[in-house]
Amino acid sequence: MEQLDRPAPPADFNPLSEQGFKDPASICQRAREETPVFFFQPLGVWIVTRREDAEKVLSEWETFSSLANCPEVPEEFRGRFAPSVMADSIVAIDPPRHTEARIVIQRGFMKQKIDPLEPIIEARANDILDGLVGENSTDIMTNYCLELTTRTLMALYDLPSEDRPLFERIRDVSIKVLASTFEPMHEPEKSKVWDEYVSGYEYFYRLVEARRNSEARDIISTMASQKDSSGNPALTTERIALHLVEIAFAGTDTTAQMMANAILFLDSHPQALAAAKADAALWSRVFEETVRRRPSAPFAGRVTTKEVEIRGVKIPAGSPVWVSLAAANTDPRHVGCPMDFDINRSSPQDHLAFTKGRHTCPGAPLARLQGATGLRVLFERLPNLRVVPDQPLNFAPMALLPVRLSLQVCW
Repeated sequence: MEQLDRPAPPADFNPLSEQGFKDPASICQRAREETPVFFFQPLGVWIVTRREDAEKVLSEWETFSSLANCPEVPEEFRGRFAPSVMADSIVAIDPPRHTEARIVIQRGFMKQKIDPLEPIIEARANDILDGLVGENSTDIMTNYCLELTTRTLMALYDLPSEDRPLFERIRDVSIKVLASTFEPMHEPEKSKVWDEYVSGYEYFYRLVEARRNSEARDIISTMASQKDSSGNPALTTERIALHLVEIAFAGTDTTAQMMANAILFLDSHPQALAAAKADAALWSRVFEETVRRRPSAPFAGRVTTKEVEIRGVKIPAGSPVWVSLAAANTDPRHVGCPMDFDINRSSPQDHLAFTKGRHTCPGAPLARLQGATGLRVLFERLPNLRVVPDQPLNFAPMALLPVRLSLQVCW
């Protein structure tokens, strides 16, 4: 395809810039109006920005496949971790294999199992904050947001506390492996990350085998003990172990990112904070408006299975297409005053932060409960908490899912 057939974005569009990390929606405003479908040369991907087009890409899996999201396993690790296993990544499969996996995963995150956890999450949050008594500042991202979500998922997995360092390593490398599909790693980091990733897979493989006949209610036992219509395991041990590695990140860091983003929004919107403090029912709205305005994952990736045309732009078969969730969530054709942080919107869950269609996040009920509960307890215990001004941004520089590494606050 000729270069002229590839519309380019405005010069201010750069998801790897400081502004792109700070506020992904802000860098998409001009692009969405001027060139709503464009090719971003630095990453070699097509990007879709309008809500209507985003829903089309996310919903039509036959045309916009998830298969492109599978990273390549380095040669030296294939003896321990076959590429065929990696190919079953939950974000890189289409039906019917995705349907099989989703049914098994969703059993562990059903709303009726998650809702009773609120008092447990509240107690866990208070325990973490007890450790900050006597302090007047902290890195809230590391010492509260990520601490809370990590403790919660370890409990849901029923992992012993002595395995915490291993679990944290699995959590931290999982996103790097996923992002490497579009943003390659380089040595020596590449080998170190893959070694820890495969070690995490082997760790969960052993646990799944040990819990195959368990009647316990933890997530690993729930997934391992499920049977298909013939009475055989619903998923192989390899597939379950892989999904547990993926959830180690998706079930912790993304919610922690949301909580940190909410703290930032509330810091600059004191009226919203005052309203939530006065009415605890509003914390769920704080959560929804945060993920609408600043989704933890700014993009969702697909690949075209045939040539397609979106808004007059022809995209060849086999092309990677990224949906800008941040842009779609702030499309003025769909939502009024889209860049405002407004916790009183009439349809607070009308956003694509958890994507849409078959790949809608199965962990959304846990994220919603933990996010709202964690924020409520935080501001009950530390009502004068505020963000330290003028601190440098500290992100792991990945466009697909930038990870905030720290957020300094004081009280």
